[in-house]
Amino acid sequence: MNHRLIVLCLKLFLIMLSMIVPGCSQKFYEKQRYILDVQRASPASDIKNANIMEVRRFMIDRAFSAKGLTYRTGEYEYESDFYNEFLVSPSVMITEKVRNWLSASGLFRMVTNPGSYVESTHVIEGNIVALYGDYRDKTSPAAVMEIRIFLLKAKATEEPVIVFRKTYKSSVMLESEGAEGLIEGFDECLENILKSLESDLSNNW
Repeated sequence: MNHRLIVLCLKLFLIMLSMIVPGCSQKFYEKQRYILDVQRASPASDIKNANIMEVRRFMIDRAFSAKGLTYRTGEYEYESDFYNEFLVSPSVMITEKVRNWLSASGLFRMVTNPGSYVESTHVIEGNIVALYGDYRDKTSPAAVMEIRIFLLKAKATEEPVIVFRKTYKSSVMLESEGAEGLIEGFDECLENILKSLESDLSNNW
């Protein structure tokens, strides 16, 4: 009698488990993917020159190179979000946003990709050294982005000359919760950095 009861309970358990697990797994493994959406909306600069700027693909510290969003939860503690991630590599996406912004700025005759048949007069290189949501203070989370920029004068027969180097950092308080709020914060951080970079570039001609 006890043996039959045990078998019956086991069958009921397996039936309940088969009903619960599919629903949980479908919800549990659903990923959300995001892109940065930063566009230069103001009128192009009046500066007129013949400079051709090449924007090379930015490097990124390995701690932030994965597609998954990164959260800083302690002084030395970081977490990667498996379920919320960038659609493409953050280094590729940020490089494209920088290239598009500078192209729309009007500061240069042309902005090119690496490998272009058009010979550039200047080159921008960058290293993304920070890209995370700062949740150490849960009452005031923030998006953090830091990019180190190098502006080089390209010379075909000599070593490139560094015109200037600068590290740009922006931290923005999040206005809404969740991954979407963090992406909005990253957009604002990148816009702040690009405005500062454009201003610095306009002062170097």
